[in-house]
Amino acid sequence: MNLEPEGTGSEASAPVADGSAEESGGGADVGGTLVGATLDAIKAAAARVEVERHLAETLQRNLLPRLPEIPGLRFAARYRPGGAETEVGGDWYDAIVLRSGRLGIVIGDVVGRGVEAAARMAHLQSAVRVYALEDLRPAVVLERMNGFVLEGERGGMVTLIYAIVDPDANTMRMATAGHPPPLIFRPNEEPTFAETTAASPLGVTRFPVYEESVMILEPESTALFYTDGLVEGPGLPLGEGLDDLRRASEGNPLEPDALCHAILGSVDARAGSRDDQALLAVQLKPAGETLDLTLSPQPDSLTSMRHAVAHWLRAADASEDEVYEMLVACGEACANAVAHAHPATSDAPFELHARLRDAEIAITVSDTGRWRASGQERSGRGLALMRELMDDVDIGRGPDGTTVTIRRRLRGPAAREESP
Repeated sequence: MNLEPEGTGSEASAPVADGSAEESGGGADVGGTLVGATLDAIKAAAARVEVERHLAETLQRNLLPRLPEIPGLRFAARYRPGGAETEVGGDWYDAIVLRSGRLGIVIGDVVGRGVEAAARMAHLQSAVRVYALEDLRPAVVLERMNGFVLEGERGGMVTLIYAIVDPDANTMRMATAGHPPPLIFRPNEEPTFAETTAASPLGVTRFPVYEESVMILEPESTALFYTDGLVEGPGLPLGEGLDDLRRASEGNPLEPDALCHAILGSVDARAGSRDDQALLAVQLKPAGETLDLTLSPQPDSLTSMRHAVAHWLRAADASEDEVYEMLVACGEACANAVAHAHPATSDAPFELHARLRDAEIAITVSDTGRWRASGQERSGRGLALMRELMDDVDIGRGPDGTTVTIRRRLRGPAAREESP
């Protein structure tokens, strides 16, 4: 049977076979099925993207380091992803305690996004730590990292800064590979960018030249390292972004944690930006009249103690001979706190308190264990050495533990200049 469209009159129409209505209904079912399948596929793809983003972000956050405790330095860091709809990138920072007691600072940015970029960042982070722990100069670290990216890693270019901060000398030595310069904050001065020599990113050329710059950082000065997500965005050239950052930084506090918070608040995530933002702030603390340390009863805690006490003594204007001799005496007291801790409290930390008053240094080591018995005390070389090096040694014992106090008067600059 032929059907004509209703109301068409004499107008011709194409013939339609019997049963076409049923077939038309079936087509609707098929179309609905296809639409449903497409929606399901879109949802599944979106779920996979979200899983990948979550995995990459978790990987990156877990790889960002815990900042160390270094005598004379304060730290703070922040990391903010580029946006809720984007994958995380390869931004990272690191702070590495070097064998010399100085601090290695790393901030870098890997090209790319997602799990692959985060995994690559972890690879590079491990490599730069290995080179830094050899106590190599910043330019040499970058040269080796460039070779690593070209030959061993081959994943595209990387921007990187490596700096060495010496809290005893109040200096920072650094080299940069295509990364924006750190912003330097000094007390009662406007923030300024560190002067660095332009150089290519890692992985661009086989024989790059990386030059070092050295600057003096006065006590309470802060160096702010950051990735380019803070200063670049769609339609925003790097130069304008740097100017924006400097202006936004004026009048901000120098304390690292407050500074990072203020910077991220004033330079908000730029509209349309797909790049992450990482910040690391390092401040040189002014020397105080006292030093307080809580140390674990493990042998490696003595290394941390020596760095902290040496820095504090130098800030107190002790000579290198005085620093060395007081470190030996202090080391003996701390070594006994580690070796002779009470078994029931073997995991309990011990305390070190140092005070400078009227040119006299007094260092007290307190623990919850028992020090040497009186017979061992008379024959112990450690106690004899402390008494030889210090003006006074006092050992107090009680039910709560043992306290050792050593004292020595500093000769002072004038006395040292008059000595033959």
